[in-house]
Amino acid sequence: MADYDSSLPIRSEADGADERVQTKIVDKSNPDTQQMEVDTDGNAHVEVHGNDPTGTDKVIRTSEQGSVEVDGVYDASNNTEPSNTGIIAQQRNATPGDTLQTERLTSVQDSGGTVRSLDVSLHDEDGEAYSSTNPLPVTLEESEGDEICDYNTTSSVIKDAIANHDYTVTALKTLISQRVWVAGSGKLKVELQLETGVASGIYNTFLVAFNSTANPNIDIPLDKICGKQIAGANVRIVITNKDNQPQDLYSTLMGIEK
Repeated sequence: MADYDSSLPIRSEADGADERVQTKIVDKSNPDTQQMEVDTDGNAHVEVHGNDPTGTDKVIRTSEQGSVEVDGVYDASNNTEPSNTGIIAQQRNATPGDTLQTERLTSVQDSGGTVRSLDVSLHDEDGEAYSSTNPLPVTLEESEGDEICDYNTTSSVIKDAIANHDYTVTALKTLISQRVWVAGSGKLKVELQLETGVASGIYNTFLVAFNSTANPNIDIPLDKICGKQIAGANVRIVITNKDNQPQDLYSTLMGIEK
């Protein structure tokens, strides 16, 4: 009968003389130098690994505080599958806390399928939606761009003579005319003209107005379409004296240059 090849079991009860049995986690190729470390708190020091999108083993990186790093910026070489984090809103509360982070934000996709936007709902400071009975307060502030208020006067214009008020739009700017104001002591006619190009000398008329005894001043609010002029070209206010004697003619062009 063949002998059974086996070892005797080992057993110990305490360190020291009784030689308690201890185990180590080591690398199979270098068991003497590559061993798992344990700190004074009894915690094992290990590296966390994972596979990248190609299946290659990588060491997981952490921040200085030990938090796992999250990289949401795409890189064709180093981050082909960036991390995504959903936005969670907190319930309105005087004392913010983690337990209040329960509101998921919603979004909508445009009809073309290229834009995905977060939903927006305006409410007042009490959380009430704006409506006809709870309107949104609005105040008018200074316009974006340079405010233009260009004044001109021509004295002693004789009957049927013309006074031109030209404004040249500033370089690299576009003028959005908003208002024309024309005044005189007698009858007059006013035309708003736009030059067709820089120094072209050719003008197109966009509107004509006359005053009267009841309305001696001409106030023309302008739509941005008919009063828009390019850089370097002129906006011209043409005023004709329609009275039977000479008079001073006054005009002001108002608008925004952007």
